[in-house]
Amino acid sequence: MSIDKWLNEEGSKEEKIKREKAFKRLSGDKVKELKKKKIRNMVQKESQKSSDKPENSELLNQVIEFKNWLNQRTYLKGDLDRIVTWISNLYSRIKYDVDQESKSISKDEKKRLIENYKKISPKFLDEKTRIAINKKIYGTKRTNSDNYYLRKLRNTIQEKLQEAKYYEILDKLLNL
Repeated sequence: MSIDKWLNEEGSKEEKIKREKAFKRLSGDKVKELKKKKIRNMVQKESQKSSDKPENSELLNQVIEFKNWLNQRTYLKGDLDRIVTWISNLYSRIKYDVDQESKSISKDEKKRLIENYKKISPKFLDEKTRIAINKKIYGTKRTNSDNYYLRKLRNTIQEKLQEAKYYEILDKLLNL
């Protein structure tokens, strides 16, 4: 094989010229449709790439790397500190991933929760608690006072939920 075949780009130049001529012959509407189609294809490719879980494969690669390193070792007593460190790093990575998944909430669900929150009567919560909740929802910086009112609300909610369980039991008894 000659190197000229790889360096010669005449075929690709001719194809490029043909494509440009065909593109110029198209109507404006057809051009817009093709551009939209191209953008749609690009967006779909991006969403497919983002839907893959590279973090999981990265974690899997780290575990495989650790396994391979461990299999190569013949005398593990000298490497105990390194093994413990490696395992603790892998464990903290798994724990972090699980925490992030539990904290992540979809945008639609967040919008639905905000709409439900707006339906609550303003008299139901005091002003400072409502301000603290709004800061939490919209991600603005909270003060220590805001954190206090959120903790207080969380404790109150837990107490009321416990009472609600008792009321459910009493309601079932009354309906017998």
